[in-house]
Amino acid sequence: MLKWRPLPIATGLVLLLAACGTPGASQTQNASQNPAGSSGASAGAAAKEGGTLVVALPGEIDNLDPALISDSNSSYVMNQVMEGLVGLHPGSISQIDPMLAESLPTASDDGLTYTFTLRQGVKFHDGTDFNADAVVYNYERWINFPKGLQDHAYYFGAVFGGFGKTTNVESVTANGEFEVAIKLRQPQSNFLISQTLTPFFISSPTALKANDANNEDISKNAYSQSKGMVGTGPFKFKEWVSGDHVTVDKNPDYWNKDGIAHLDEIVFRPFADQTAEFNALSSSDVDLAQTIAPVDAESAKSDPNIQIIDRGESCNVANLAMNDTKPPMDNHDIREAVGYAVNKQSYIDAFYAGQAKPADNWMPPATQFYKALNLPTYDLAKAKELIASSGVANPTIDFWYPSDVARPYMPDPKGLFEAIQRDLEAAGFTVKPHTATWNPDYLDAESRGDYQMWLIGWTCDWAGPDNFITTFFGYKDGKPNPEFGYKNDETDKTMRDALAATDEATQKTLWEKAQDLLGADLPTVPLLHSTPPAAAQSYVKGIVGSGALNEYFNTAWLDK
Repeated sequence: MLKWRPLPIATGLVLLLAACGTPGASQTQNASQNPAGSSGASAGAAAKEGGTLVVALPGEIDNLDPALISDSNSSYVMNQVMEGLVGLHPGSISQIDPMLAESLPTASDDGLTYTFTLRQGVKFHDGTDFNADAVVYNYERWINFPKGLQDHAYYFGAVFGGFGKTTNVESVTANGEFEVAIKLRQPQSNFLISQTLTPFFISSPTALKANDANNEDISKNAYSQSKGMVGTGPFKFKEWVSGDHVTVDKNPDYWNKDGIAHLDEIVFRPFADQTAEFNALSSSDVDLAQTIAPVDAESAKSDPNIQIIDRGESCNVANLAMNDTKPPMDNHDIREAVGYAVNKQSYIDAFYAGQAKPADNWMPPATQFYKALNLPTYDLAKAKELIASSGVANPTIDFWYPSDVARPYMPDPKGLFEAIQRDLEAAGFTVKPHTATWNPDYLDAESRGDYQMWLIGWTCDWAGPDNFITTFFGYKDGKPNPEFGYKNDETDKTMRDALAATDEATQKTLWEKAQDLLGADLPTVPLLHSTPPAAAQSYVKGIVGSGALNEYFNTAWLDK
């Protein structure tokens, strides 16, 4: 949910029953459980066993406790080691698979209680048993985090509305050794997919207790700093040398014998940025780069030793943001003129190397309940006509962009700003350029609602409409989000009703209505949805790319 995270976890809730259907329905298993269905071998070749995969990350991990992270680097590592009750299907941004649960849960008719039947015979990496008591211990720990840890446990508080008595989780109960019931205080249609996020992965209670996991001073919390990531996955945590590497080893005792890893170990190395990642890949210092810039993807295509990893569907949006309380952005004709003035495809051609598509909604097409809105497309004459009819003489815009950052949805902020500036001026706007450092100056100012127009974006935590349009335009504490200043009581109520709906048909109707209302108001102009590329040496096989970065490496192997 945080725009300034190195990226989502995504990442981190479609709706109640998600894209995969009714809880309890038969599902294709996760790649960590069924590698044969997930490119475990390449072109019919048998996977080779052994070897070390070196993976470049665009920065350091945060810590070793999944419940206390909110960054994509930590999540990318933990996806190999930890597991939750449910997870995202390999390559999908929305399909939910059972993971430590034997099947998807059954949901009560009132949408309040989810009952999970758990897998039997699963052990944590410390040799202790996974069972219902372990699940209850983890959830109750999150609910009752002391204040010092609540400040780090962003996702639990964000998903469930707080901790202790303020959280929407009323109770977590073991109905037997291998059955757990999670009861909510209010229906929450995004519950199920929220549990695919890394912060809801299950740690060994024995390891948590032995390593002072609830110490409010996180610097003295051994589980988060040196002894953590004790899960059930196909790899086991070995060591973290801050600033240098994280190493995970093959788990030969993994509970799913068909999902045991081919690799002996994975070494994750932090780099300063995407360019440094790609340089390390080009010089053969690493085997795989988690993210590379679009311009580097173009270079990689001419290198026979490097392959681009297809990440499939986008789960982000680049947004030409406007604050609807600041003239002339308070004028609908002016906002619509902006929509017709911007040439989205030209930005994709110039800055994204084809790794993006023009946006016709604030959510990408793979999002559940997505609806094409037929928003304005490039038409300079129409933009000029709307300015003329707006009643605003010489419309002038203070336009901001960040000076020191690259984002998956915005790889070249200054270049994108300059291209949009040219288009706006061609339509008849006077544009005054401004820039600020990304964090904290730029983010703090735009979040407060200080800017008139600016560049911002979003990488999903989950592929649900709430994670896009409610995050942007939903009211905060009963008032319009100051970031955009968008006020429409009907839109806000429609989104809240959609989140509380307990059947998919009602959810669909309400989310489509909310999108229509936003399309009519056009509070901002969504620009594009990008697919951030990854790259690897040609000998790396068995990787299933994901727009949500849920890439599981137990299917990976080295053909060298």
